Amino acid sequence: MPKQDAQGGGGKAFLSGACANAALSPQQIQKLLLYKRFFKLLILDIRNELKAQVDQSFLTRLRDRVSGTSAEIFHGLDKVIKNLDNPNYEDIVGILTKQVKINNKDQESEKLTAGSKLTASPASVGAEVSVGAELNQSHENADEEIYTKLLMRVIGVNDVIAEIKRILDSLGIRSLYIFLDDFSELPREAMQLLVDALISPLARWSDFIKFKIAAYPGRVYLGSLDKTKIEEIQLDLYGLYGSSGVAKMEEKATDFVRRIVEKRIQHFCKVEASSFFNHRVPDVWRTLFYASMANPRILGHLMLYAYDTQLIYGSLIGNQSIQEASQRFYEEKISPFFATGKYRMALDERSSIYSLKELLETIVTRARAIRQEGSRDSSVSKSRSYASHFYVSHEFDELLQSLETSFFVTKYFEQSDREGVRVSIYALNYGLCVKYQIGFGRPTDRREDRLYFVDRKFDYNAIVRGYIQENQEIKCTNCSKEYGIAMLPALQMLHMRCPTCSVGECKVVNLSKKYGDVIEMIKPDLLLPETELGIMQTLFNEAKPMVASEIAGDLDCSGQLVGRRGRNLAERKLVDRTYIGQVYRYDLTSQAKSAYFSDASENELNLPPVDD
Repeated sequence: MPKQDAQGGGGKAFLSGACANAALSPQQIQKLLLYKRFFKLLILDIRNELKAQVDQSFLTRLRDRVSGTSAEIFHGLDKVIKNLDNPNYEDIVGILTKQVKINNKDQESEKLTAGSKLTASPASVGAEVSVGAELNQSHENADEEIYTKLLMRVIGVNDVIAEIKRILDSLGIRSLYIFLDDFSELPREAMQLLVDALISPLARWSDFIKFKIAAYPGRVYLGSLDKTKIEEIQLDLYGLYGSSGVAKMEEKATDFVRRIVEKRIQHFCKVEASSFFNHRVPDVWRTLFYASMANPRILGHLMLYAYDTQLIYGSLIGNQSIQEASQRFYEEKISPFFATGKYRMALDERSSIYSLKELLETIVTRARAIRQEGSRDSSVSKSRSYASHFYVSHEFDELLQSLETSFFVTKYFEQSDREGVRVSIYALNYGLCVKYQIGFGRPTDRREDRLYFVDRKFDYNAIVRGYIQENQEIKCTNCSKEYGIAMLPALQMLHMRCPTCSVGECKVVNLSKKYGDVIEMIKPDLLLPETELGIMQTLFNEAKPMVASEIAGDLDCSGQLVGRRGRNLAERKLVDRTYIGQVYRYDLTSQAKSAYFSDASENELNLPPVDD
């Protein structure tokens, strides 16, 4: 497996250890191929973007600065890219497997010769291999001698950097910016591989390549990157607008929502926003902020739903229509996360998803109880029944991030509680609150209302702690030794190394005791990868045939990915794939609807009844 040189040398790949067949393990091969494919796609995207700008955009005029055609300009880089697909195995043999079979003896010795060490040319990333091991096996009828070489291809990162630099210099471009979105959604191992083997070398060995990476706070692996040279820009509400308190944060976030909607209406519709919004309704912009949490993608869905129910009938958008749109967004785009989650391929994923459902049900049950208590207490204002927010210790942020990524909750603010301890304040999804009649927001009549969110009744630390004790366990990946969750701090001090076997890694596993029977009843032939489930969910929600680009827009992925996965679904008779013009159109089959979407109650939370 490629591993970044800690000293920042030539980006050398090291292979250590030995096995009987002197080969990489399937896991190592998979990681190597993943790295190579990502690297190739990245360089191809850079090359295609540069060439498109040279041929079509404002950079066309810069072609006068260089001689020859654009094909000649990119010839060197094209050659490097081609070499990635056409192996040019240099003589970098690091392991020589020697099988000596001798006549008239009943023994065959197999040795891995130790000490072989060769390095590729300095112009490309080298590969050093130094292995020592010996293995003897007994066989009969030996009469020949066989030598086997282990070959490793060199990936020329330095060559790529040099060619890109040459092209940029010829065009008069000083910097190349590479944007990586959804970085935190990568698995931990893939994230480490990407940083160590690609981002770190490109950032260190060139002064013209700049990375802009979008990630969730606390879910970023930096590896050997120098954090002091990284500029962090907070995009969360509390990070952007929260320096002056929760009231100012809400005010500025609401203004952001107003400005982005007004600007886009002016740009695309050529009219003022007043043509579509009922400004006589108080706080319409704040309601839209609550419903979207200032997320532009969610804003787009809400506007589409409001158009379907209001604008095409000549009615203006007000608070009621925003609430209805938010509930629809929750029911169609968010709540199916649990229903389709039970069909995930990996058992631990299914268990983890249903475990989070248990946690969410506990949180919502508590919020409804607080709402009920407030509405019955005649000594307080009716507005005191707001119960949409809660707070927990920072140590539980990582646990809630999965619910936050799926938009069931949003980290709303950071504030000191009544004891002066800094805590994280979360808000339940606005559409969820509308659906289950939970008052959203806080009272604003008095100055002390700014501390409403840290009222002791919103302290959910006990709820989260109880959930962890009930639904999480720590298990060693090597010896399967189980530890109580109370051992987690001690294991973290050992970097999660198992104290029993000293070899395995201890991992926190989410269980789902409440829904264990549901998970076990799933038929194996219904299990699908996440992307395929997302494609079917989109087709089911839209209830119409769609092309790959339309589905990709909803799933935030590429149309090519939808096309490949759509073909797999068509082969399983789960979608109809029809060629229309130059594209394929996809539609959900009755078989898929019956197998995956026949029970609408699966999207509902299992909550105890309340007396209204």
